[in-house]
Amino acid sequence: MELEASLKEWTPEQRRLVFPNTVGGVTRYGAFHELVWQPLLRAAGLPYRKPHAMRHSYATWLLEAGADIRWVKDQMGHASIGETEGTYGHLVRERHERDVDHLDAVLWGVNSAGDGGGTLESDDAERPAASHCVPPAAGRALSADQRGGE
Repeated sequence: MELEASLKEWTPEQRRLVFPNTVGGVTRYGAFHELVWQPLLRAAGLPYRKPHAMRHSYATWLLEAGADIRWVKDQMGHASIGETEGTYGHLVRERHERDVDHLDAVLWGVNSAGDGGGTLESDDAERPAASHCVPPAAGRALSADQRGGE
């Protein structure tokens, strides 16, 4: 209650701070670390990591969960999509590879090889030509048709 009452008297600039001090100013790092950050990590059951590292974790978790990279750009406050793509773009490509593998499994009977993530095509399902435009996921061999009939 006391915090809510004090917030009502703060200026709009003071209300923009995520972790303000008791008078609405910027919290010093030592106070933030001791009074906010360490208790927060303990309460969440997380090992110690710096706030900036947690920022990267947040972006990574968003992308791995399927968030659009443009939305992650806005969440991170990046000036351009290029900045976000340069930092986290590999995660988007990895997710796309997993999605293609899953789609292949559903549509064309691709089965897990069980030897580290590779896949094998079934003998009776022929992959359509459009699928040849998609680069193979790491660890999956190209079919003779995809190699150009070799």
